[in-house]
Amino acid sequence: MNFNKLSVYYDDYHNSHSTFINQLGEEYPIDSNINILDIGCGTGNETQNIYKYFQCKVFGIDLSEDMLKKARQKTDEITWLNGCAESIPLKNNSVDIITSFFSVHHFSNIDKAISEFNRIMKSDGLVFLVTISHEQMSNSLEYKFFPELLEYDTQRVPSIDFIERVFVQNGFLVKIKNLFYESRKIDANYLKMIESRYRTGLNFLTDQQIQEGISRIENAILKKTNLVDSIMCSVIICRKDHKTLS
Repeated sequence: MNFNKLSVYYDDYHNSHSTFINQLGEEYPIDSNINILDIGCGTGNETQNIYKYFQCKVFGIDLSEDMLKKARQKTDEITWLNGCAESIPLKNNSVDIITSFFSVHHFSNIDKAISEFNRIMKSDGLVFLVTISHEQMSNSLEYKFFPELLEYDTQRVPSIDFIERVFVQNGFLVKIKNLFYESRKIDANYLKMIESRYRTGLNFLTDQQIQEGISRIENAILKKTNLVDSIMCSVIICRKDHKTLS
């Protein structure tokens, strides 16, 4: 996947979400002494939101230099790093919290990534992963417009059960919460998002599949008013130690 190409319009359609910040703050007492690493940071929207809210030491890591270039233009108060979940350029026991927003499906090896998490995290560390479950996908209008995308994403995005199982096998305690992500109005602006292939999965569809989906969207717009896709997501919260998860 060419994430450098996606960086051109990424910020046009991807925003930060205070819901995640509020949930993270509930899970861990964060002050200025805490170190947070955001994996798969992209252009740094969620990363920057973390820094603004908690005013602590924040790192953002991504494989795409073009994504990081945009992130660096936003702020130099965050340490931006080129790398991936399986090879993190940080010292042992140097991070309190690891976050990842809709990036776990880009990990090339989840077991190896968790091994890295264990290496860099402090003894009472927390992993905060945001993803979408297969059930949540099936309830989204986007996948009804693009059934081929649903088939593809359910294959490439690991199931919640799988992610939980791998973390437990690596000594973490895990809890899962379902959160409201955002609402998208199905309108002309949404059509522009689709035409730009605003997210990675759409780039794996053929031009014909994209056009067929666009036709379904156009028909839906003609037939219905105030058509809204209300999207849910899953937050997977993992503790490195054996404290009880509330």
